[in-house]
Amino acid sequence: MNAPTRIGFVYCNDNLAGTITEYSDQAGYQYEFRYDATYLQSGLAKIGTNLPLTDVPLRKNHLPAFFTNLMSEGWIKRHQAQLARLDVDDKFGLLLAHGAELIGPMKVLPSLLKDEDAGRIPTLPQKNLKGFTIDFARDEFNEVAIRSFGRASISGVQPKMFLTHKAGVKKTLTASIGIGPYILKPSPRDLPHLAVNEFIIMRLCQLVGFNVADHALVPFSCGELAYVTGRFDLDAAGRSIGFIEDLASVMDVAPGNKSSETLSYEHALKVAHASCGYHAQVLRDGFLQVLMAYLVGNNDLHMKNLSLIRPLDSDTATGFSKIYDMVSVAPYREYDGSELSIWLMESEVADAKSSSSYDNYGYYTEHDFVTFAAQLGLDQKISKKLIHALVKKVSQNVHKAFDSVPGFDELKLVLLKRIQARMEAMSRPWL
Repeated sequence: MNAPTRIGFVYCNDNLAGTITEYSDQAGYQYEFRYDATYLQSGLAKIGTNLPLTDVPLRKNHLPAFFTNLMSEGWIKRHQAQLARLDVDDKFGLLLAHGAELIGPMKVLPSLLKDEDAGRIPTLPQKNLKGFTIDFARDEFNEVAIRSFGRASISGVQPKMFLTHKAGVKKTLTASIGIGPYILKPSPRDLPHLAVNEFIIMRLCQLVGFNVADHALVPFSCGELAYVTGRFDLDAAGRSIGFIEDLASVMDVAPGNKSSETLSYEHALKVAHASCGYHAQVLRDGFLQVLMAYLVGNNDLHMKNLSLIRPLDSDTATGFSKIYDMVSVAPYREYDGSELSIWLMESEVADAKSSSSYDNYGYYTEHDFVTFAAQLGLDQKISKKLIHALVKKVSQNVHKAFDSVPGFDELKLVLLKRIQARMEAMSRPWL
């Protein structure tokens, strides 16, 4: 192998875990991840599902998915590339430039960590943001966000940035320089009221019993509402709660393939099940998240919007993280072309074959979800009970979710029509 061109130092909770090295040869670039000998002897856990603890280096002809899934995407990635004077496709360069502050315990740095940069306790988010405001206007978002990122990264293609409390000013949020305790997501101009949409759907998820990230609607200084969510990767003392690894990373899938037609929820949940030590609850929880996405009209539950939590001292995940991204695409016709982000079952990947009921109705019904559950190993009696219980809870709580935000009647009507149609689909006779 040729001499290295660039090297990154990989830290977990400020402990040097290893190095990721880029090599260049006539065939292109090669990458090698190698655990640090001291880390291997420490008894600490592997840093990623597909990075087992071994003194044998992992070599690939592309940057491993664990690292690419740590990075920013979309709008943020393009601006970070401009600021760093890098090509937007230079994944390794962007990782080194913006890997200092990441959600979870990981850091990737171009040089060894300095003592003064280690052990910094982040500001914790407050649960209740009632009466808070953001100290800049919606029209200033792009400029403020670009200035504020520093060496932080945040995944997802939707424009977003970090916020923190404004010093000396009560109930005011301002741009965080680098990573902060809150994530701000404004409504994109081509997706009106998306912030309100996400708040309502997340509130509905919470009301029906899902474990969701803290969320709020907070106005910009101009009055427009923004969606603000609190970080959930920290404990009460500001320490990392563990590894938060999205299913794209767990499945060794690059970010650009997170909604690939070669993927199915059946396969994804089976991988999650194995990663969690084959606990049956993981299958039930994953099944219900997919069903909830279908009921509300969310076709964006891709592999980066499902994550597992793993303790820092364990190679086995404990289950899914809090839900942190759930919207309905019903109001946005140009994005409403599919029922789900990926296929429900592996049979659909192979030959587009779902249930006989789908062949007749042309959309998913209870028959499909019971078949899906059976492929996961869930008994029909159990899966029907899960479906009926969730549909009932959604029906009982949808108007409570709407009532949590005054106004926006047209948006609510579109959401309600989609939810009612999907609930009715669950009552269709099997054909």
